[in-house]
Amino acid sequence: MKAFRFTLEAVQTLRHRQEQQAMEIYVHALLARQQVLDRLEAVQDQIRLNQQEMNRLLAAACAASHLAQASQYERALEKQQAEQILALALAERRVQNTFQAMLAARQRNKIIENLQARQHARHQRAEWREEQKLLDDLASRRGRPILAWHGEAAAL
Repeated sequence: MKAFRFTLEAVQTLRHRQEQQAMEIYVHALLARQQVLDRLEAVQDQIRLNQQEMNRLLAAACAASHLAQASQYERALEKQQAEQILALALAERRVQNTFQAMLAARQRNKIIENLQARQHARHQRAEWREEQKLLDDLASRRGRPILAWHGEAAAL
């Protein structure tokens, strides 16, 4: 009996590696998106704190210069927030693109896996047929004497 050998083993290795790389790229995209979300939340927290500070300054009737400085800081924070929102949109798009690439790589790998399974099943069926032939041959010889030595067979 021959051992099973998948004819497209090199392609299978390549497709598996491509799928792993696509998964890694997807994970990196998810991490990058999370970092952008964290930065956006930090900026939003700073905006809330600054607004609370401005309210406190208004209630305390402070100098206009302090209020103007807080207002200018809020505009800078809002600009950062807008930049982070754009960065988040880009990160979301990258996550979607890498997810689609990962699915495509998984599909290509699955095609090869299915082909290997079919080839292996074919190989097993061929082995079973060959084994069955041997068993049938042995069963048909039962009625005839089985000679153990070639010399005895030649003498008859």
